[in-house]
Amino acid sequence: MRRRRFSLTRGTQTLWALPGFGFLLIAAVWIATSLQLQSTQRALISSTTHDTESFVAAFERYTWRALKDADRIARLVKHEYEQHGTVDLPRLIATGLIEDSGPVLVSIVDVRGNITASSQPLRAITVADREYFRLHAAKDTGLLDISKPVVGRSSGRPLIQLSRRINRPDGSFAGIVLLSVTPEYFMQFYRESDLGEQGSLGLLGLDGTYRASRVGATSARESDETGAELAVREAKDPEGHFQSRSESDHIARIVAYRKLADYPFIVTGAQSVDEALADFYRHRRIYLAIATIATLAILAFFATLTVLAVRLQRHRVELKAQRRFLETLVDNIPSGITVRSMRAATFGQYMLYNESNELIFGKSAEDALGKTVVDVMPARYAADIIELDTQLLASPMVQDVVRVRDLPGRGVRIDRLIRFPIFGADGEVDCIITSTTDITEERARTDELQLASKVFETTADAIMLSDADDRVVMVNAAFSKLTGYAATEIVGQVLVASPFAPLDIEASNVRMARLQRDGFYTGEVVRECKDGSRLSLWLTASCVRNADATIRNFVRVFTDISLLKQTQQKLEQLASFDTLTGLPNRRLLHDRLEQAVLRAHRDGVTMALMFIDLDGFKQVNDALGHDVGDRLLCAVAARLAKCVRASDAIGRFGGDEFAIVVEDANLPADAIRIGTRIMAALSVPFEIGDQQVRASASIGIAIYPSDAKEAAMLLKRADVAMYKAKRGGRNRFEFYTDADAMAVADSG
Repeated sequence: MRRRRFSLTRGTQTLWALPGFGFLLIAAVWIATSLQLQSTQRALISSTTHDTESFVAAFERYTWRALKDADRIARLVKHEYEQHGTVDLPRLIATGLIEDSGPVLVSIVDVRGNITASSQPLRAITVADREYFRLHAAKDTGLLDISKPVVGRSSGRPLIQLSRRINRPDGSFAGIVLLSVTPEYFMQFYRESDLGEQGSLGLLGLDGTYRASRVGATSARESDETGAELAVREAKDPEGHFQSRSESDHIARIVAYRKLADYPFIVTGAQSVDEALADFYRHRRIYLAIATIATLAILAFFATLTVLAVRLQRHRVELKAQRRFLETLVDNIPSGITVRSMRAATFGQYMLYNESNELIFGKSAEDALGKTVVDVMPARYAADIIELDTQLLASPMVQDVVRVRDLPGRGVRIDRLIRFPIFGADGEVDCIITSTTDITEERARTDELQLASKVFETTADAIMLSDADDRVVMVNAAFSKLTGYAATEIVGQVLVASPFAPLDIEASNVRMARLQRDGFYTGEVVRECKDGSRLSLWLTASCVRNADATIRNFVRVFTDISLLKQTQQKLEQLASFDTLTGLPNRRLLHDRLEQAVLRAHRDGVTMALMFIDLDGFKQVNDALGHDVGDRLLCAVAARLAKCVRASDAIGRFGGDEFAIVVEDANLPADAIRIGTRIMAALSVPFEIGDQQVRASASIGIAIYPSDAKEAAMLLKRADVAMYKAKRGGRNRFEFYTDADAMAVADSG
């Protein structure tokens, strides 16, 4: 009874869904119809607005050209009058510069306001009282004045007067050029087919007064109220459009307007909304009729369908109750589930085969149901399953086994099978249920992790892995061997607070910021081992990020470059220091001399160079051997180093030559003091092995800037002074003088 009640409830919900869907469909029909009508209406309004704006743009160009043509005539007449004192209108008409029968009437008005000449016959009239005449008489604006519509005194028709001032040679007022046009002059552009029978066209001044307008096929006067609204809109935007309802005929129109370039006018055009939407209104009635018919059809269809569904539902309830267990089982197990019969009549046949099996084995349920494993699976795999069946029937219990199969197109796959029996009422195995999971990728990931673990532990470089908070997660054996720290002393601690913390905190913060920003960092760092010794390390660091780009881990690889640094230091030592005496060599000493000269120049002080050559050193080499000579040079270098101050630079220049750079000194007194000290130090015999060897030196001294202002020249002149000491008897020091330079030149 409970199963039947459950099914009826679900069936009732399904039955209510049918009429509900029908009502939703009806609502969709009416919503779609409404949206379509609204979309069509908006499209027509948009198209009409665009057409009106295009028409007004063309009207603007037409009006601008008309005003330019009129202004050209006014300028021509003004120029003729001001150049010749009079205007020969018949000549201008005869040459075609002015049309005598065109829409523009050209007149010359004298200083008293009387019309003295005209392109067409006129009776004698005066315009002295007109506003435009008084404006020109009072002030020369240099502009074309365009009046409001006035009634012509000769023609009696509404006219628009365009005028320019005429000046005498002295600039005083001489009259005006007057061009008279009817408002229709600007309205000739109107075409009924473009704007419709209820469309309008207008030329509006910025003062809010219409100069000319037209509604439909007839001229009409727009209200000043409408003109004022357009003038306000133009002040905010020189062109645009809007919808408005006329106060005179109560017709809603789409109005477009544009400010006329170079002239104080607004051109405007409008189309009737009702005329633009006339076809839409006819089609709307058709759409509504179609929607009504569709509504009635849907109601009839779903009413019939609901009655049929009620009858069908009564027959489906029992079937659903019987299949409920199997559907629930299959739907809630993600692995490949199969049920195979163990009864004699259907032994080995598939009774249930879910979709996951199709992904695992490449066989669909249609290909498997009602067949045996021999029919569905490869022969080798089928033999394994049959063997497992035999074992399970002999000893009914859960089987958890792993089997390998070769799937065409996918290669070798690894499956984990969990199998268990289902017993029938007689206690015999009724069927076998098998849950199959493809663990190929899982096994591969496990193998990869094992390989990565071996690489991590066996690599020669020290590796440290930390979490997002830079707390050490693990270190490899090479790390402990290199630093002396066991893993237990480091793991679990934040790196900056651990025994292996960076020694340069500020530089470490910079490295960490770059690592977090760029995702990697390489560079040289210095750390302390557990025994307190320092290590020079090459750090290669990188970030491991999550899918959302947040940092998950930091990986640091430390390579010991201590030996490389020592080798580098030795190479630098060999490149800059004398291998025999340990003193700076010629290159380094020359660099220090260059720097000393630059400092002396910058600070405005003096400095000196002392060039030293041993006396008789060749005889010592020849008599006692080069080994003794080398030992003598080392001993001399040691004594020379004791004779100079801490601020002085001493070096071996080559052979038996030495040099001393004397800075921050009181010259020449300090140079004399150092030279005297060297003479005294070398006067004491040297104990070389079991022999006593005597040595002396000749010293030449050159002072910056009195002797030379460049390092190379200072060296040359110290050398000259040294040879002067040699010639003077040796075992002495001499200062460079200008006379020495002359002596060298004479000897040369």
